Amino acid sequence: QPHSGATGEYAGLMAIKKYHESRGDFQRDICLCPTSAHGTNPATAQICGMKIIPIHCDEDGNILAEEVEEKAKQYADRLSCIMITYPSTHGVFEDSVKDICDTIHKYGGQVLRYVMQLHLLAYLR
Repeated sequence: QPHSGATGEYAGLMAIKKYHESRGDFQRDICLCPTSAHGTNPATAQICGMKIIPIHCDEDGNILAEEVEEKAKQYADRLSCIMITYPSTHGVFEDSVKDICDTIHKYGGQVLRYVMQLHLLAYLR
């Protein structure tokens, strides 16, 4: 079991990478990464050999679902995954997260979605 957020990201991304490789999809190397993410997200994706495509957020910290659709479609043949922190780094439980996950799956990608315990604590207090 990973002992930190970054090692959890690494384990998840390597599992996704091996999943694609097991299906013969060796070209799937694109990781969509929201600009609201911690710096470890794109760094970990790069360590895993992925190319990072940033996805912008609105003024409230919500991932722009329409940009996810646009980039997923643009990179459909190479899309590996999207990394989603939940709640987000902005502390947002995004209404569009299910639609975002559906979009990524529609184009053959996987979703690395993980709950940040530190962010969740703020809601439990």
